Amino acid sequence: MSRGRTPRHAFMAAMALLVLTGAAPKPGRPAAEPAGPVAAVRVTIETVLVDRRGTQSVGTDVADIFSGSSGVLKKTATLLSRTGGEAREMVEMTARLSPTLAPDGGCALRIETETRSVLAGAKAGARPRPPDRVRAAVVLKPYEEKLVEAYSSGVTQGKIALRVRCGAAVSDPGSEAQFVDFVLDVSRGDGDKDPKPLKSNRLRALIGHEASNHFSFNVTLDPDSAGAKRYRKEEVEVSLTPVLISGGRLQVDVALQGELSTVTAGDAPSSHPISRRDTLVLSPGQAGSLDIDVHSSGDAEGWQRVRYRLGFTAAF
Repeated sequence: MSRGRTPRHAFMAAMALLVLTGAAPKPGRPAAEPAGPVAAVRVTIETVLVDRRGTQSVGTDVADIFSGSSGVLKKTATLLSRTGGEAREMVEMTARLSPTLAPDGGCALRIETETRSVLAGAKAGARPRPPDRVRAAVVLKPYEEKLVEAYSSGVTQGKIALRVRCGAAVSDPGSEAQFVDFVLDVSRGDGDKDPKPLKSNRLRALIGHEASNHFSFNVTLDPDSAGAKRYRKEEVEVSLTPVLISGGRLQVDVALQGELSTVTAGDAPSSHPISRRDTLVLSPGQAGSLDIDVHSSGDAEGWQRVRYRLGFTAAF
């Protein structure tokens, strides 16, 4: 299939933005179905038209769609009969694209199209043609291209196909600078107690850049078996990197580093490291949270379990 171009007057094409329709998977999806990483997928779709004029490109659209969400693409075009007749078919296609990001940066992409068509010169009052529906599923390696047939006309013998590729979305360093304001809330609970608020901090970061906050606490413990005083030293560094904004939602990479140590006079500290990375997707003003659960090495340390709950709220 060649990829030639044609002047704009040779066909009619209206381009529409991909519109995000929500973060939640569709109702009815089996609970056991594995979920992909919660991150955005950059989907590129070239709409290809095949009719009497040969193979034409109607245009290329790019959108960042969060994994497990859906985007909607709308295209209109005119197909000219390939059989030598004068038949002209006005076509309106709506494509719903649902990507799931793969660990290697590729994606599994579900495509559902609904195409409605009208023949030029059809008599007023003629019965509308039923819409044509196509479903397809493709698995793509990072930035691999595949061609998916979306519509085949039985009247003009014309076709519409989608050339698709995908990859992990990244912020565009050339785009206009945009800041994100965060509120970081820190709560802690000992043992099986629910975490209680400890502190709240405000952070600001440029898209694609990191903001961090370090917090530490010293918690007095009961004396050890020899009567020596001791305490638990808690230190955690929280780093937030807003990656991109798409469809009114924000993707944030969160990195946690730190340790909890039991400190006793005359003995080496007993250390318990903390290291974690996560991705959050937030709407403006919506709170997201992460829990950190740290266990001691036993009763001899004077504590058994500490739970931190970190709350994140973003404004952008």
